[in-house]
Amino acid sequence: MVSVVPTELSPEEKAFREKISNSIKLILKTGKLKIGLRNVIRAIQRGEAKMVVIASNMPPETRGYITYLCSIANVPLVVFPGTVKEMGEVCGRPHIVSSITIIDPGTSEILKLGSVPSL
Repeated sequence: MVSVVPTELSPEEKAFREKISNSIKLILKTGKLKIGLRNVIRAIQRGEAKMVVIASNMPPETRGYITYLCSIANVPLVVFPGTVKEMGEVCGRPHIVSSITIIDPGTSEILKLGSVPSL
């Protein structure tokens, strides 16, 4: 596992993280999402994924693979400005979460925050 020295976020990054956090919490109540790398890969391959959210300190090779899959499948991708542990806390899980996929956004506006990566 790669250890990253925590850095102070800029006000824009803090506001963006707050938007994503609130959207994920809203999706947990009103929509549907899948947590975990294998579930994300399966959802992208099956065409179920509406959007993918990954943590900023995800390993580079895994991050590259998810970015590649999203660009091929034309799925928006968002990089959560926080660690895998912070993303786990946002999802309400007692463990680390490196990636999630949005299947049904519910009443959330999270789909406006992402963009499809280019190769």
